[in-house]
Amino acid sequence: MLSVVKFKITVLIFISLCFNQDCGNNMLMYDCVGTAFCNDEATYGYDCYVNNQFCEDFNGDGITDSWVGDGWCDDGQWGYDFQCEQYSYDCGDCGDLYSDDYGYCSHIVELYQYEYQGRIREYYFYKPENLDDNAPLLFVLHGYTSNANNIMNYSNFNTIADENGFAVCYPQGTSDQYNSNFWNVGYAFHQNQTVDDVGFLKSLANHLQTEYSLSIQNTFSTGMSNGGDMSYLLACEAYDTFSAIAPVAGTMMESIYESCDGAPVPVLEIHGTNDDVTLWDGDMENNDGWGSYLSTLDIIDYWVDINNCQESEDINLPNTDFYDNSYVVNHRHYDCINNNEVWLYEVVNGEHDWPGAYGNMDINASEEIWNFLKSYTLLVGDVNQDTVVNILDIISLIEIILSGGSSDDNFGDINDDGIINIIDVVALVNLILNNF
Repeated sequence: MLSVVKFKITVLIFISLCFNQDCGNNMLMYDCVGTAFCNDEATYGYDCYVNNQFCEDFNGDGITDSWVGDGWCDDGQWGYDFQCEQYSYDCGDCGDLYSDDYGYCSHIVELYQYEYQGRIREYYFYKPENLDDNAPLLFVLHGYTSNANNIMNYSNFNTIADENGFAVCYPQGTSDQYNSNFWNVGYAFHQNQTVDDVGFLKSLANHLQTEYSLSIQNTFSTGMSNGGDMSYLLACEAYDTFSAIAPVAGTMMESIYESCDGAPVPVLEIHGTNDDVTLWDGDMENNDGWGSYLSTLDIIDYWVDINNCQESEDINLPNTDFYDNSYVVNHRHYDCINNNEVWLYEVVNGEHDWPGAYGNMDINASEEIWNFLKSYTLLVGDVNQDTVVNILDIISLIEIILSGGSSDDNFGDINDDGIINIIDVVALVNLILNNF
């Protein structure tokens, strides 16, 4: 009997060693009776066994899948440790009772509904704990046929929001005649689509700003592909709401270009030269059926002109990953109106990718996007723009009022009523006193 027990122990040790060699500690797991198994995607189909630091895109498919909130019924049938009762949970995946005794569902971002023009729209909203009032708000728009949950997963903006103190909204597009999610930017095959996505996104932004005391001045947009196209449309038609944009693999349809209001807006575009969906050279002849759209360089030239940028430089970013067969050049245009800048991250040999999640790995697109956008966060009350709100701002505000300046000239409209007057001085004084 003793020899049999020793044999079983030896087998278990041998299995564990084998898994350690073939699986790696990151994916090596044990079931409730101590049997080792490997949570590799070939067998289980997910990148994450638990929501921890080992959650990575192990198979390089551009999507980081997790068992949490994945659509499985997790109430005792499927959990972190399979049939281990103490780890059973149900995050409401199947519409039944929500059960989360051990807090495993706490990180799941809630899906909200919002009615606009009689249509129920959906969005995910993430607000870090203890977020300051007047914090920035970032909209992240998915690509054509994709969805809000996908881009939330691979962009990883929630983590960046935790580290930098801003809120994130992931709106959901509507379904077109092919049952594919889209943003209505005027594609050739969407001519019969009438959904007003500009109005929806503006209305949703205003709702979130009011509901969660977020910054009116510091609301931005980014997005992938069709979501990037939509960001350009927002820069043209909703620049009073979205003060800067950062599209990835986006473009301007010819119709958007011809009707754009031409207001100066900071722009960062990240685009691969080998993109076979949103072509680097554009498609003004509509050979691919999307509709006529500009080349990447023509788009950047447009925004350089609109922002009246006087200087430029080309910066080769470090090529830290030789295996991705690409590198990045930052074409930076600066000395522009309102201290705006226009950047183009040219991903040489890059494809239709979100760098850092898939494709080019020299940069993390999400981090680069926030680093760009955060430089345009305006501090309420910082009239003289020295990054501090103090008595000097009161003096500057009084000078603006005496000179007859308007709210278009500077940042003196403290109470955001469209007029700069003595009421703004009172509001600024109260703001300074409350910060002491």
